[in-house]
Amino acid sequence: MPAAFIPFNEAERLGALREHDILDTPAEREYDDIVLLASQICGTPMATISLIDETRQWFKAKVGIDDAETSRETAFCAHAILDPTKTLVVNDATKDERFSDNPLVLADPNIRFYAGTPLLTNDDFALGTLCVIDDKPRELQPSQLAALEALGRQLSVRLELRRTAAMLEEANKKLESLSLTDELTGLYNRRGFLVHAEQQFKLFRSRETEHSLWLLVGDMDGLKQINDTYGHLEGSAAIFAIGVLLKNTLRETDILSRPAGDEFVAMLVNTTDAIAKSLPIRLQNNIRFHNEDSKKPYKIGISIGLVKVNFDGTETLAEIIKQADAAMYADKSRRKAGRVS
Repeated sequence: MPAAFIPFNEAERLGALREHDILDTPAEREYDDIVLLASQICGTPMATISLIDETRQWFKAKVGIDDAETSRETAFCAHAILDPTKTLVVNDATKDERFSDNPLVLADPNIRFYAGTPLLTNDDFALGTLCVIDDKPRELQPSQLAALEALGRQLSVRLELRRTAAMLEEANKKLESLSLTDELTGLYNRRGFLVHAEQQFKLFRSRETEHSLWLLVGDMDGLKQINDTYGHLEGSAAIFAIGVLLKNTLRETDILSRPAGDEFVAMLVNTTDAIAKSLPIRLQNNIRFHNEDSKKPYKIGISIGLVKVNFDGTETLAEIIKQADAAMYADKSRRKAGRVS
């Protein structure tokens, strides 16, 4: 039994097959309907949507066949994909040297007749076939062959639409992620922070709890001088470093963002007063350790404003952020005056 040749563009073909993300997916009515139509139009007891990967043919849908897959070596469809421009028709497999000693001919399902029309991508890669099978030799009428090929074309379009829909969904997820995160630091941007912080803010105000909620506003010290002296690439590196230090100092449950420029805003969720009040000290210590170990010609720093959210307060989230912002500027003034190291 001669095995089918490997298509010259096999790597690209397999890549296209993977992009469709259809292998080993559950049965779906729309594909089941197509093989049922193919079987009835061609008058055959068996029909499949067969996809060919490296080692097997896998049936997305099937009529009259129990197996979910077979080896690629024995697959008639592995021969059908070699010429994507035409349908492979085998009227009597016992008289065809390619298939006469094929296990699928010699034993169940005792294939005698086969017709498989390739399923093509927009780039003309053959992913597999829509095929009809009989355990008796036969010939298709021209109208039956034309209908089988028409179904194959429609199925190819459906598969491409499936891939396009999956790609759009993935792209939308990436866009959604980009619209909520800061590209430089990977932290939430202003929109991302507000989406999550508003939810936590409303939840906190809706029920009394032993935990507390705090708002932190941070503003980097001396970023303009770093940009002017060492360039904006170093300025970006300094922003990124502060983002990392904040992330490593805060907890994973805290909501950390970089709304713009050298500004950072965080919501400390389900915390205690003691933990929240210790945060500025821990952060400044971590920044000091960073500066001692850094080989940069400059030091990074940040001024911090920290405000507790009152459970029974009437302030909006925006108003509390303004309070934290004012506290931050007071801290910055103290730092400039040299009263804070």
